[in-house]
Amino acid sequence: MIRRLSYNITRYFWQVTDFHYDANYSTNGDPNTMCHSDGAKNHSNSIYGNYLCDSPMKLIISAINAMQTIHPNPDFIFWTGDSVPHVKDSELDQVKVYYNIGNVTEQLLKVFPNTSIYPVLGNHDEYPKDAFPPGATSYYSDILSVSQWSKLLGENESTLFKTGGYYSSLINPNLLVLGLNTNLYYGFNPLTQNSTDPSGQLKWLEKQLKQAQISQKKVIIISHIPPGLFELSSGLMWFSNNFNEKYVHLVSQYSGIISAQIYGHEHTDSFRILKDSSGTPSGMLFLSPAVTPWKSTLPGVGANNPSIRLYEYTRETGEILDYHQYFLNLSAVITTSKDNWEKEYEAKRDYGLTSLNPVDFMQAARSFRNKPQLFKKYLQYNSVSQNMNPDCNDTCKRVHVCSITELRISDFNDCLNKPDPTFHPQPHSHPHTTPQPKRHVPRYMVIVICTLAGTVFVLAVIVAIVCIKKHTVFIPHQYSRFSSPVGKGPIN
Repeated sequence: MIRRLSYNITRYFWQVTDFHYDANYSTNGDPNTMCHSDGAKNHSNSIYGNYLCDSPMKLIISAINAMQTIHPNPDFIFWTGDSVPHVKDSELDQVKVYYNIGNVTEQLLKVFPNTSIYPVLGNHDEYPKDAFPPGATSYYSDILSVSQWSKLLGENESTLFKTGGYYSSLINPNLLVLGLNTNLYYGFNPLTQNSTDPSGQLKWLEKQLKQAQISQKKVIIISHIPPGLFELSSGLMWFSNNFNEKYVHLVSQYSGIISAQIYGHEHTDSFRILKDSSGTPSGMLFLSPAVTPWKSTLPGVGANNPSIRLYEYTRETGEILDYHQYFLNLSAVITTSKDNWEKEYEAKRDYGLTSLNPVDFMQAARSFRNKPQLFKKYLQYNSVSQNMNPDCNDTCKRVHVCSITELRISDFNDCLNKPDPTFHPQPHSHPHTTPQPKRHVPRYMVIVICTLAGTVFVLAVIVAIVCIKKHTVFIPHQYSRFSSPVGKGPIN
């Protein structure tokens, strides 16, 4: 008798994202120049990284080994992009980009040789960064061959990947994964801004979702860049608005069959809630923080501790039951030199949720407004416990909540500007001092002060006349160069 395999059981999978491997990281390197060694001065960086720099190979190996130690037999691994460091394009070339990604591929295959690994491209995984080409180009074929992704994707997946960096794959007979290339929609991609559907991905995505709906399959979407806005920078939208509108409309239309959407890119720990046309929460977007600890160049955005995420899910439906966030406390590593990965939190337990469905997450997000301790906990997790005492006033809180609950720019602005009595400004920490009563100034003091002032004025006039007669000219100091302002360019 053949025993039928039950899919309605709890299983696990890993997500790992934003390695940003920097082969030039040096323990003697200058943290102000990405920990690259200039030979002029020795610094003391940890072998596992620095908050101002990208990941050394030691950190990448440590993260992957931690995954294997914590849960060695996951059903699969989602690898959501960005393996190339945050360096100037002049320090890279196309071949270096391919080999950088390939080095990370090798490490994952070395530790998990028998586990399905589903990769997607990040915006830094191209040269120049962000400039992802629409259509079938040699770039996508080279990722498969030079970066060794042909070892991760099957023949059918690889054939489709060559057309634009996206693919579909059956996880099991009931569950489909769609690996998307949302770098095509990135607001900083100069090659797709005048396109309506680069690489035909939106049309393909709609077809895949429609077929899944007909065949009663569930879908998990994975990609690097999420739709919506960045919670740490009010108004910073990841997609170009026209792509954001189309994408959000499409996934909202098929939210009934999409079990989860899983992204990276931000380096921070957050989530987004998709709503249907009636405004009812209908889907979840999970945004996992990065392995790299690198501090963003965007004002107000800090560093993070390296992180990895383990999800609980049901095989039959792909429903996300919970997730466990693990991290490496880099501050402790710097003093102990031990790479001790530990659990930071569990989503259900620490957010006080009964489930990870969008309705429960919406209630949690709205409760951030009047539950300061819960919101503070979220802020701590947002930096992967790198910032244990985050400062966030009422405006900051609004941006967080509105970024979580609104994926369209118009809805975000409405949320931000709408009067809401449940938002309460947080008290500031500046000490208050009681003003002292005014004291009467004696009359003789007034006379003395006025006399001195008159004398100074007369002397000033005399000096001015002398200077004019001698043709004295004052030349202000001229700066030879001004530092450029912080741009609005890509930061992750």
